[in-house]
Amino acid sequence: MSRETATLETLETLDRKIADLASFVSPSEIFRALLEGTVVGAPCAAIFLMREGHWKGWSSIGYSAAAAQSQRRATAPADSGWLAALAAEDHVRWRPLTTGESVPDFGQPHAIEAVGLPVRVGGKAVAILIAERRAAEEAWSPAALAILCQAARLRLELDLAWRRLKTQAAGTAVHATATSDASPPSPAAGLPEVAPAEPAATSPTELAPWIGVAAGTPGVDPRREEARRYARLIATDIRLYNEEAVIVGRRQRDLSRRLGEQFQRGRDAFLHRFPDLGPDGMKLLDDAYTQVLAGGDASLI
Repeated sequence: MSRETATLETLETLDRKIADLASFVSPSEIFRALLEGTVVGAPCAAIFLMREGHWKGWSSIGYSAAAAQSQRRATAPADSGWLAALAAEDHVRWRPLTTGESVPDFGQPHAIEAVGLPVRVGGKAVAILIAERRAAEEAWSPAALAILCQAARLRLELDLAWRRLKTQAAGTAVHATATSDASPPSPAAGLPEVAPAEPAATSPTELAPWIGVAAGTPGVDPRREEARRYARLIATDIRLYNEEAVIVGRRQRDLSRRLGEQFQRGRDAFLHRFPDLGPDGMKLLDDAYTQVLAGGDASLI
């Protein structure tokens, strides 16, 4: 294959991956598309998210199953090390290691080259993509990866702005209702005064890790694996937009009552996309509801 042909194929693949990023809505889907898109510029890549004051592994691609599992458990401090330095540099698009720096170790083979690419939302680094290569002949284009990260950033900021608008609209509606019912309640009613609940957090990284299987893995049904991943995305979105109801529903053991409408919308969306899987497909969705929303306890639903 000529160099010109290889470059053209890379550009065409990059165009498709950016289109995927633009089409997805939830943070889980956006980060998944970003990770899968890294094939245009690196043989191995991993995403770390800022959570609870640490950089925590979310998912990876191109590594062995053992290394990928270890990466999802990996953590790195927010105030020191390579990831912290990347996050602190406001205008960096990508940066290789410098003297004294190292890639977080999650059991991956030694790489001859590595770059880190921050993903910023609202000026703050919420994720860092790490890309590595082990041999000079493997595909390597940090510039292509930077383009993907910029597309992911724009999509995440759009999603965050939309969720904030929804929260504000809901608050305005509640205020308008309270104003229209201005007559004070009778003391004889005996109703307690309840403070309005605070809106759920709108962090773009509050999502479950992607634990999918890479395409082409022997013995894996691609259609079923796609459905399993989609089911988890549905459950993750329900949790993102209904965090308070999930917390209270777990405590009161009535998630189905509190989230019945959301559960049904999720089932409708799943059936529309995977009608061929029938009851087996719905079992995947029910499992995702149990794991993501009920913490693995089916009795809470």
